[in-house]
Amino acid sequence: MKTLLLILGYLTAVSISVDPCVNHEVLDQPWRSVKCLNQNCSADWQCDRNLVAGWYRFNSPGGSIIPETVVPINHCSTHASGWLNGVHPTPGDGEVRRRVCFHWSGNTCQWTQEIKIKRCSDYFVYYLSTAPACSLAYCTADAVVPTLPPRPQTTLPLRPQTTLPNRPQTTPPPRPQTTLPLRPQTTLPLRPQTTLPPRPQTTLPPRPQTTLPPRPQTTLPPRPQTTRSHIASSNAASSSSGVNGKEFKLVIKLMGDFDLASIQKIILELKLSLRNRFPDLDLHLSVGDD
Repeated sequence: MKTLLLILGYLTAVSISVDPCVNHEVLDQPWRSVKCLNQNCSADWQCDRNLVAGWYRFNSPGGSIIPETVVPINHCSTHASGWLNGVHPTPGDGEVRRRVCFHWSGNTCQWTQEIKIKRCSDYFVYYLSTAPACSLAYCTADAVVPTLPPRPQTTLPLRPQTTLPNRPQTTPPPRPQTTLPLRPQTTLPLRPQTTLPPRPQTTLPPRPQTTLPPRPQTTLPPRPQTTRSHIASSNAASSSSGVNGKEFKLVIKLMGDFDLASIQKIILELKLSLRNRFPDLDLHLSVGDD
């Protein structure tokens, strides 16, 4: 039931919020009056080309309804005057659709625009759309709208309150308490202590010391001493034994220890070298002491 009331309240709020008798704009321009000829009520020609589509109420000294008869051109401060081609609705009609004609160039309905009208308590609201061209405007005229009788208020009867019987309280019986027997305590026997026998100590015998025999000393035999030698050439008596008629003596000293075979090899190589360079040289090489 509570949910149903909430839904009804929500629907009622929505219906009130969208009711054009509550939500509408007011147009209060005096220049819309059918009594305004040419530019008597406005400095410029007026046009509803920029009018935003929506619900409006006319409430100004120039009038409160759109006239139901043809309005001559150049009235209502515009060129083509807009008038209602039909009649206004009665309270029981709700929202109705009607057509507005704009009078111009000898045609009382040169342009047309569909609108909606709803009767409220003592006024009308109009759903107007943008004018089809310029300069076109909706006109207003004076009118006496009879006041609607007050709407009877319906009082809903009070809903009887139903009292539910008290629910008997049931007290559950006390739950019997069960006492568990004491658990017997078991004493474990003492664990016998085992004493391990002492570990025998093992004494290792002394390690025998090994004495190495003395290392024999090796005496090297004395190095033979070699007498230094030199190589000398003998004096030649004739000029043929020299170079270009000159005689000379070449002495070569070899430092160090050499055997006889090495010395003879050196002498032979020297002879060959000098003979190649000096073919006229007569060499006499020999080995002698210092």
